[in-house]
Parts: sequence; structure tokens; C-alpha cells
Amino acid sequence: MRNVVSNSITLYFQEFWKLILLSFCIYVPLLLLHAVIVNSIYQATRFSEYPGLAGDMANGIFMIVFLTIAQVPFIKFTLLDMDGEEKPLKKSISFALDKLIPIYIFACLYAIFIFIGGLFFVIPGVIILLLFYFVPYFIADNVKGFKSAIKKSVKFMKKNVFKATVIILLLMIIQLLFENILVYLLTFYTNVYFVLLLIKIIFLMFLLPLQTIIITNVFNQWKPV
Repeated sequence: MRNVVSNSITLYFQEFWKLILLSFCIYVPLLLLHAVIVNSIYQATRFSEYPGLAGDMANGIFMIVFLTIAQVPFIKFTLLDMDGEEKPLKKSISFALDKLIPIYIFACLYAIFIFIGGLFFVIPGVIILLLFYFVPYFIADNVKGFKSAIKKSVKFMKKNVFKATVIILLLMIIQLLFENILVYLLTFYTNVYFVLLLIKIIFLMFLLPLQTIIITNVFNQWKPV
């Protein structure tokens, strides 16, 4: 695991500007769209019987959808770099655009099933999240078709369930910890929502590439030959 983290950090800083450009062009617009949609739903339902409920649901669903989509070019970039590709940025963008619609459809179904599963005492939702988590990774690794990628993801998680779960949860906890600390410290200087949102988006813009590179390295190391 130490080598995975070391190699991931090395790639992150070696290709820093390419990765940040990729994040700025793809992830930042999705984060802004997420904020607009969720805030619109909060505003539209603020006088309903359960104010905030629809916004919370939309927040969770759209977060999963947009994060699933945003990961794809970084996964492909990392895999191409591992293969010695000379122009991983161009090919990763091309791949992401080519797979945009099917990945979007998968991401929507994935998020909805996680949400439905979460309604049944949370655990089924977590199981769905983990079992299908690596579908975009297998798609980026040139597995033909989502049916095959889903089967491979389920098999992959069953084989590596404990290790993969620990890594995924650890990265999520680290992100949430730093994100909340950053927002908390910023509230001492400003309470302007747009400023807090902008700083949070910038933070996530820098963090997502590294997180995805780490998990892609883990995936590449554990996947069946």
C-alpha cells in the first residue's frame, strides 16, 4: 500500500497541471451544476411539510452521479500513464466524452439504487455502493460492455471486500475531515455562501485527481490478469 500511495503522489505532481486542467474543465462545472440544482430544490421545497428532505435526497443522488462521471477521465489518464502513453490527457478526455452518455445512465441508476437500498436500514445501500464501485474502472480498462463490467466489479469486490472498503472509506473520511475543517476555519472570516462554495470547489478540484489516482493504482494492482 505504501508503494501505491508513493506512486500515486509521484504521478500527481509529475502531471499536476494536466490533472488540474482536467479537473477544472470537467469536475468544477459538475460541482457548480450540483450546487445550482440542489439549492434550487432546497428553495422550491422550503415551505413543504418536510423542508430540506427533497434537497437532502437530491444532494446525495446528484453527488454520486456527478462524482461517478468526474472520476472516469482520471481513471483513464492513470491507466494510460501506466501503459506508457505519450498523450494521456488528450486520450483520457476523448474516452470520457465517448463514454459520457452510458456512464451518465449507469451513474443515475447506481445513485438511485444506492438511495433505495439506503432506505432499508442503510446497509443494502452501502452494499450496492461497494459492489458496483469499480464498474467505471473496468470500463476505463477497456472491458466491453457494462454487463461485463458489473460482473467483474462484483467479483472484484467480493475478492477484496475488506481491503477495498477500508481504502474507500479512509479516503472519504480524509476528504470530509479536511473539507469540514477548511469550511469551519473560513467561517471565522466570512459567512458569504458563494465564497465558501467557491473555496470548497477549489479544494475538491485539487483533491479528486489524487484520490482517483490512488484507487486506480489499487485497482490495477488487484485486478485479475
